[in-house]
Amino acid sequence: MTSKRWGNVELTVPAWINIWAEDIQTIFPEVNQRMALTIELARVNLKYGGGPFGAAVFNRQSGELIAPGVNWVVPGKSSLLHAEVMALALAEQVLGNYNLASQGEFELVTSVEPCCQCLGVLLWSGVSSLVCGAHSVDAEAIGFDEGPRGSNWEQVLIQKGICVTREVMRPQAVEVLQSYTGEIYNANYRSYNMEPRSCK
Repeated sequence: MTSKRWGNVELTVPAWINIWAEDIQTIFPEVNQRMALTIELARVNLKYGGGPFGAAVFNRQSGELIAPGVNWVVPGKSSLLHAEVMALALAEQVLGNYNLASQGEFELVTSVEPCCQCLGVLLWSGVSSLVCGAHSVDAEAIGFDEGPRGSNWEQVLIQKGICVTREVMRPQAVEVLQSYTGEIYNANYRSYNMEPRSCK
């Protein structure tokens, strides 16, 4: 029997983010400033072949930027590389703990409401607040499949102690979505699942 070996799973941060970060401020006291940053991340990401989604984790009290994130699914060849997942994973590395709640109060700001994958990740990350720009229907309008989130997703987060703020700078976030001309990477997933399959 042939043995197999696997290497490490690494989170690939787009090279442009570190260059971009050299020229930005690090404190964002107002929610609109934080949202403007995530929308700008999404906008710049399009120039490098990424998806039209940006996110960032901030210290809720000080407004300090802890970690940015962008959708890097297509260039990074990984369905995990959503903006929220990247921002949360980087924040956990920066703070040295998988549970952000153990390090203080942190806010996830995302240019579009999280899909089903990102909802699951943020639920267990320890963030105390979620701020969203565009609606999931805005992402679906250009062809993305946001998955089975449930109509009560916002209430579920609130019940778990996560504050939710929606529609912050929604028009600006929608503008970035509508400017996207790249691959809708989960469009085939939607069409594959149009008809029920046997699980046997």
